[in-house]
Amino acid sequence: MWQAGHREAVRTYLGHELVVTGLSVNSANSLMCSGSRDNSVRIWDVQTGACIRENTLSRNLITHMKWASGEDMIAQTGEDKEVRIWDPRTLQIVQTFPRKQYIQTYCDISADNHYCLTSSNGFSGSGCEATLWDLRTTKIVCEYKGHVETTAACSFLPEVNGRNLIATSSNDCSVRIWDRESQECLCSIVISGSGPLSALVAYPDMR
Repeated sequence: MWQAGHREAVRTYLGHELVVTGLSVNSANSLMCSGSRDNSVRIWDVQTGACIRENTLSRNLITHMKWASGEDMIAQTGEDKEVRIWDPRTLQIVQTFPRKQYIQTYCDISADNHYCLTSSNGFSGSGCEATLWDLRTTKIVCEYKGHVETTAACSFLPEVNGRNLIATSSNDCSVRIWDRESQECLCSIVISGSGPLSALVAYPDMR
C-alpha cells in the first residue's frame, strides 16, 4: 500500500502465490479484497495487513474485483468467463451469472448497488463488448458494442444532467462514453500509441 507524499510503501500484504490481478477496498477503507491467478480470493485488514479470510476455487483465474459501496457484496470476473458475487463476511459465493462467450476482464457496481457492469475479451470486433447486468435478477439488461479489440475496463460514471453514463477502455487504444439506458456511444477518444488501456478511474466531481 502507498500513501501520497511517501516514497516507500507503507504496508505490504503477503499471502498470494501468483500475480495479484484484483484489488478493492470497502467503503470504510478498513478491509480490502484481493484476487489472484493462484485461484484464491482473500480479505485483508487494511491497517494490520493480516489476512482474515481466504477461499480458493479451482480454475478461478481472477481478472478483477469490485467491493460494492456500503454493502456486503463483492463482484468478481475471471478467465473462466464467470461473473461471481461474494459475501465478504463469509467469503462464499452467493450469486453467479450466465457465462458469456468471452473472458470477462473487468467489473464495476453501480452506486445504488442494483447493477453490475462487466467487459469482455475479444478481437476484430468479435466479443469486445461491455455488459450491464441486473443484480436483482442476474439477467443481462443490455450490451455496449463498438470497440474492435478487448474491452479491458469499464466503469459507471457520476450522473450528468440527469443522464446515466458509463465509460469503457480498450486494447484498441480508445476510451468511449456511453448513455447507460440507450446504449448510444456519446464520445470516443483514441489515444494513439498508448497501447492497451487496461484500467479506468472516475472522479466523483468529474474534474
